[in-house]
Amino acid sequence: MQMPPDANIPYEWQVGSENGKLAIVVPSWSQVDKTSYLILMDKKSRELQCECKGFQMRHDCHHVRGLSWFCKMPRKRHRVQDTSLEAYRLLTKETLGERQRLVLKALEILGKASDKELAFALGWPINTITPRRGELEEMGLVDYAGEQFDSKTQRHEIVWSVA
Repeated sequence: MQMPPDANIPYEWQVGSENGKLAIVVPSWSQVDKTSYLILMDKKSRELQCECKGFQMRHDCHHVRGLSWFCKMPRKRHRVQDTSLEAYRLLTKETLGERQRLVLKALEILGKASDKELAFALGWPINTITPRRGELEEMGLVDYAGEQFDSKTQRHEIVWSVA
């Protein structure tokens, strides 16, 4: 049997590659005592070969069929909408969102600050600071200003400043 050329093999199932063959471990759909089977795919011909006895006798098995069927299913594509990209490109300092404006203003007041310090100053969770600061960085309004050592976490952290 042949694997479809546009197959979506889950990353967790790919366990290795050598001598032009991709090793894929698939869960068993039939046997409870055996949890998985090793299927080899020739990278050039995309031919599949299973280690089970059924495949060795008939050159076909439900492990290979299951893998082929699973990999034909389309994956959900997470894509940013074109309208969102267009709106993002139109952002300038004058058209900043409210939270972006507040992060930029806090950084102007503090001079240099890490994301954690910005979160503390604004009283927001860090996961609301990091994306806004990242957007400001991409727009060229915020720059990398070095690193500082945080004595509380015993780690270095990145410090940002207004460009």
